[in-house]
Amino acid sequence: MNYSKLPKDVQSIIKPPVWDPYYYVGVLTRKAYERTIPPLLKQGEKYNVLDYGCGVRPYEYLFEGKVNKYVGVDVGGNPKADIQIEPGDRLNVGDREFDIVLSSQVLEHVVDVEQYMNECYKILKPGGLLLLSTHGTWQFHASPYDYNRWTIMGLRHLLESYSFKVESSVPILGQLALTSQLRLSFFNSFANMLGGFGRILLAPLSLVYQFKMMIEDLITPQRVKDRDSAIFLMIARKK
Repeated sequence: MNYSKLPKDVQSIIKPPVWDPYYYVGVLTRKAYERTIPPLLKQGEKYNVLDYGCGVRPYEYLFEGKVNKYVGVDVGGNPKADIQIEPGDRLNVGDREFDIVLSSQVLEHVVDVEQYMNECYKILKPGGLLLLSTHGTWQFHASPYDYNRWTIMGLRHLLESYSFKVESSVPILGQLALTSQLRLSFFNSFANMLGGFGRILLAPLSLVYQFKMMIEDLITPQRVKDRDSAIFLMIARKK
């Protein structure tokens, strides 16, 4: 994949520079989506996809050539959203209209989780896929709101409560590496307070921390990652 062809705001999320404080977790998340989505898309079929809380639509490229339509929905004045809503609004789309709903790092920002999940269920066709990632553990990051965190058991229970069958889950950034990410995030906040000089000082520290997190993730047992991680990507199907 030639990521340089993607918009700069997308590149900043899925392939940031190695000195960026969120380089490693960004790359891990991108790779999780890249391993997950293409095998789910059948050869010769076209899909209706709704990106629910689309932001800059960072994973739209994974559906290229496989969609009848790709609809981005977001709150506020996001110019990249095809449909703009306010928190708590119902989606003005047809029931059972979509084959796939993508919800990437959105659920932690949703105050009315019941309404959000009901909308996901309503707009999906029977047997449709919900691809949902959200935080297990992370620092507070209001944009503008930050309400929720989940354990893997809590996420499975949530999805099953809304008549989704969980097919698999992908952990992203194990708990040992996460401790380093949380410290680096604090240093990043402090550097931003100092302006350009602070960001210059942060760059070499961030570079060291990226390699530190890689090693920490490498030595963390998979069973521990499956239980405790910064992010979980859930693959669930509407019953």
